[in-house]
Amino acid sequence: MGNDDELPPRSWFPPGLIGDCAYFIMRAAPHPNPQIALTAAIALFAGITGKAYNTYTFAGLNVYIIILAKTAMGKEAANSGISKLLTAISAKIPAAKTFKGPMLISSAGLLKWLAENPSCVSVVGEFGYKLKSWHSPKASPNDEMLKAVLLDLYGKSSQDNSVDPMAYSDTAKSTGPIKAPSLSLLCESVPSVVNEALSEQAVASGFVPRFYVVYVEGNRARFQEDLIGTPSDDLVARLAALAAKCLELNSLQKVRIVAISNEAKALFRKFSDAITDQVNASSSEIHRELLSRAYLKAVKLASLQAIAVAFENPVVSVDEVNWAIGWVQEQTAKLLSQFESGEMGIIAGNELMQQNELRRVFHECIRSDFQRVEKSNYRGTKEMHMMGIVTHSYMSNRLYNLPTFKNDPKGASQAIQGALRVLIDDGELEDVGPMELWDIYGSSKRAKAYREPIKNLHSKVRLENGGITFFD
Repeated sequence: MGNDDELPPRSWFPPGLIGDCAYFIMRAAPHPNPQIALTAAIALFAGITGKAYNTYTFAGLNVYIIILAKTAMGKEAANSGISKLLTAISAKIPAAKTFKGPMLISSAGLLKWLAENPSCVSVVGEFGYKLKSWHSPKASPNDEMLKAVLLDLYGKSSQDNSVDPMAYSDTAKSTGPIKAPSLSLLCESVPSVVNEALSEQAVASGFVPRFYVVYVEGNRARFQEDLIGTPSDDLVARLAALAAKCLELNSLQKVRIVAISNEAKALFRKFSDAITDQVNASSSEIHRELLSRAYLKAVKLASLQAIAVAFENPVVSVDEVNWAIGWVQEQTAKLLSQFESGEMGIIAGNELMQQNELRRVFHECIRSDFQRVEKSNYRGTKEMHMMGIVTHSYMSNRLYNLPTFKNDPKGASQAIQGALRVLIDDGELEDVGPMELWDIYGSSKRAKAYREPIKNLHSKVRLENGGITFFD
């Protein structure tokens, strides 16, 4: 939202309680941002309903979210807005204050909290620094255990799940089994710190794919002089009624299944098939990991929105599905583009990362249509591309400015040559001779190009529509 933009109207947000909460959070923020407000409202809603309701696929509704925004964009409005809403409904229902979870200090402290308060949302500031410490080779045992517990908790909020007892040498820290705990996370950070932390390792561990990653773009909004201090009585009454319903279900260890219309289910089936096709076709482990949970994220989000519209009898409709899929697609595509641009991870001079980037760019070329690769300085013929030949010109153009090559002490060109030599020596790639390029394909005699050895050609899969396409 630019400095001269007016605040979006209530209709900018989805209908129901999520949209109403988001609109209040935006109007209560000194420097309002609708993206931050909506994300905060979703996290709050998941914190309240995550254990009490399950999707039609029997998954709990807890969510992990990261808000990435530049300094002074108003990220603190998320925590402040959630606190104001919970304070207001706690005046009517004191137990509602337990929906605000603890700080993430230790696994033992977190599990002890969840044993008493099994559905909550924890707001975590400066999350990028936690990510860096958790995925550092020098991570402390406490960090390693906390990360492992968070990985485990993500999938434990459904009705038939539980967290196993944890035994510590200090018996005061030990915990018994916890039935279907629902922990939601709302984390915030500046993009640069998180980009350093989101390495290939962080993705491969399964930690990052669990998160909705929300990139907040645009400029800081002007100070809102007519901001609202407290939510309306009507909003408080409706949110309190939902909180009371969830607290009752939680105390009885009962769950409401969010229903879904046949039309909505068909859309989700189509989305799931499209994701599966992309996962199966991709040679990139990062792509496969980041895509793998897109369907689950969308189902959770659509279910939350259905509850927001009618929590007594929630039914996911086509509207909820389209909204949820759009939200997930936008975030996943943005995150994938960050990895493709080489902006993730502290990777300058890392030879293993250089080799992985070279593999990624090579396979991206042979899987993309010719018109797309021509725009990236391919300098070869269509026939060469059809035969899985990738030119040195294309590789250099795509790799030269990636941090892992550009910041290498040897220089980008030498680093690219070194990575190519490793893959050739290992038999993953082979040089295509200049005479073959000239005699068969009519390319320049000075051209340099590479392909997979003939024995590897059976593994090729061509995608006619290059790029990231989830769903029509």
